[in-house]
Amino acid sequence: MPFTKVGKNKNVSPSGRVFTDKQVKLYYTTDGFKNMDEEMKPINKDVKPKMKKKDLVEYIKFKKDGGHKKYKKSDLLGESRRGQYDFPRFTNELQGKEVKMLIKYLEKIRESGLTNMFGAHPILNWAKDDLHRWLYSMSKDVESLEQQKEDLENDIENADDEDRSMYESELDSLEEQIEIIEYLLDNKREVRDILIRGALARISNTDNNHETRNVQRVFEKMAKDAWVMWTSLYSIG
Repeated sequence: MPFTKVGKNKNVSPSGRVFTDKQVKLYYTTDGFKNMDEEMKPINKDVKPKMKKKDLVEYIKFKKDGGHKKYKKSDLLGESRRGQYDFPRFTNELQGKEVKMLIKYLEKIRESGLTNMFGAHPILNWAKDDLHRWLYSMSKDVESLEQQKEDLENDIENADDEDRSMYESELDSLEEQIEIIEYLLDNKREVRDILIRGALARISNTDNNHETRNVQRVFEKMAKDAWVMWTSLYSIG
């Protein structure tokens, strides 16, 4: 059955039915959709999909466990409150430059390659000493990296042409990582202070419960909300 490509991920058969690129590929590999799964059948644009109860329960659990929604660019302009401490867009809590600082800091964490970004948001809550101890435990503190840089420079000086090119490439990557880690350390206090101010503002905008345990909880949630915003922007980009 020949298909005609009419758009991105859209193909039309001679009978006029619409197929995705994946379905077209499956057609040729399964001898005409024989024994294919239900989810791979041709698209019926007149039928609106319904979420099964099981899928709905899993979706709700996913959200409770920290899942996030991919937002459109227009959504980033603002979002109404959905709960007492739920302000994913930091409404009336942080200045624009402070939000940008949080996003930039998370992006630097990503560029560093130090950790899986799904577990990165608690780093925003850390003090500078906490971050330094964590880096030191992995030999990723600036002092350890500077020693690695010195060793590489010695290797380059004594290497032949073929090895020298490899060492120089490693040195470039190492210097870039040192620069990123210095940024993370130099700006750690500012990022933490932004979250503290935001947490206090969030509490003042809600129930004024400044009990230490509650302040800590909201402080940690601010970091998670910053991560949610970063993932939304990263999905768009």
